[in-house]
Amino acid sequence: MYRRTCDLCGVEKIGVYAPDKPYRVYCAKCWWGDGWEGGTYGRDYDFSRPFFAQFRDLMREAPLLSRFVYEDTITNSEYTNMAGYMKDCYLTFNAGSKTGPVERLYYSEHSSGAHDCYDVAYAEKSELCANSVNIQNCYKVFFSRDVESSRDSWFLNCCSGCDNCFGCVNLRNKKYHIFNQPYSKEEYEKKLKELGWDPGSQESLARLRKMSEDAWASGPQKYIHGLRNLNASGDYVFNSKNVQHAFAVNASENSRYIAFITQGAKDCYDWTQYGDGGELIYDTVQSGEGVYNNRFGWTVWRQTKNSEYGILNVTLSDCFGCVALRNKQFCILNKQYSEEEYHALKAKIIAHMNEMPYVDAQGRTWKYGEFFPPELSPFAYNETTAWDEFPLSEEEAKAKDYPWLDKEKYKKSYPVTLAAAGLPDHIDQADDSVLKEVIGCADCGKPYQIIRQEVDFYRAHQLPLPRLCLDCRYAERRKAVNPMRLWPRRCECLSGRGSYKNAIAHFHGEGPCPNEFETSYAPDRPELVYCEACYQKEVA
Repeated sequence: MYRRTCDLCGVEKIGVYAPDKPYRVYCAKCWWGDGWEGGTYGRDYDFSRPFFAQFRDLMREAPLLSRFVYEDTITNSEYTNMAGYMKDCYLTFNAGSKTGPVERLYYSEHSSGAHDCYDVAYAEKSELCANSVNIQNCYKVFFSRDVESSRDSWFLNCCSGCDNCFGCVNLRNKKYHIFNQPYSKEEYEKKLKELGWDPGSQESLARLRKMSEDAWASGPQKYIHGLRNLNASGDYVFNSKNVQHAFAVNASENSRYIAFITQGAKDCYDWTQYGDGGELIYDTVQSGEGVYNNRFGWTVWRQTKNSEYGILNVTLSDCFGCVALRNKQFCILNKQYSEEEYHALKAKIIAHMNEMPYVDAQGRTWKYGEFFPPELSPFAYNETTAWDEFPLSEEEAKAKDYPWLDKEKYKKSYPVTLAAAGLPDHIDQADDSVLKEVIGCADCGKPYQIIRQEVDFYRAHQLPLPRLCLDCRYAERRKAVNPMRLWPRRCECLSGRGSYKNAIAHFHGEGPCPNEFETSYAPDRPELVYCEACYQKEVA
């Protein structure tokens, strides 16, 4: 995110476009306001030039939105992006939806229906949780991953229905367990004291976190992170039917190659990010809320239907090649036509796109049916989540003709006033003077600050002050999420690999399981990966 002056109101705001990029950019308040009209930028189609060249010109004239947010649903959440239905959030991205609003969510991403959480990712309908990944319907769950319907627990992995559990893996509907061993309530509290557990202490937390993560390795992992699915492949898939190669998807059906879709994709293909109900969506990015039958779009929102090659379009119908247009029908390159004129001209343009394709700097041709060429992207490759999921070096990206940005030239210098090692070990020892410090990250050395809301949360829940900067904490969460890639593998139950011993007999008897599947666990990873049937036999 950058500071950039709005080209309409002239006020400096936070946004996602670097200040020297050649676009007209409006802040969210102005873009969603009534002070301009997208039809002003309409133009005739020029059959002497490729479609994508004309579209690029329109992109540089029509105003782009500084942050991808629904301004009418955002309250006190300036430092956010790809967000809606959000209140009092900070440095939170790809979060909030009409069916899952979020409140007081800090340093987080890919979450819906979460409240009062810090440093979480893929959090669904959870409250008062921190430092956790892929949690659903959880309350006061800390430093955990892949947990459902649990509360008052620490360091859980692949657990469901747990209450007051600590350092456990593959538990179902248990109370008062430590490292998978059962205790009475009194014994539970006594055992934690014997272990030297003091959650407010950085030393105690780091030591017992390491013990817990070592304990997690003792159990098998299910080949997919997912629940309540029928005929699904991919990872982090929930409540879905007939979805293939799906990643971070919920409540979807009859779709393939979809990712980061919240609450519903139906009969869709190649759709990445957002959701809230969408049907017949093809080759589209960051789109959602009741969209229908759209193709080749980016940031297409709110009941837009039957449209192609659109960017920043809201509540459109039957439009082609439009940018920053709202509440319109039968438009091409933002120019209004009658219904008959629209359909006739659209057919001619599609034929022209195939007869005179766009040719990029590498000599590749782009015809109708292709997504936008990378040259048209307003973002460099290393500014996007594509770089997170599929990292490339600068040389590799440029070889593919992907734009690249020198981010260092936009960074401000903040002198560190306190190294992370100088922070007090215990939260009870931290006074408000820490709010004035510029802290040097314990890992990379980058400066970061702690805000008032954090300190209040850490004190209320006895958590030590963070020793890592925001980027390093984000990197930690990413390490807890499997890659968006699938490998063919066979169930490793009784394969002879690993020291784990089954607790019960399985359907395949004493020989190895014959089941095969695709999984996001690469073959060279240390986890023991089981099929659904074998895994369900082993969970307690």
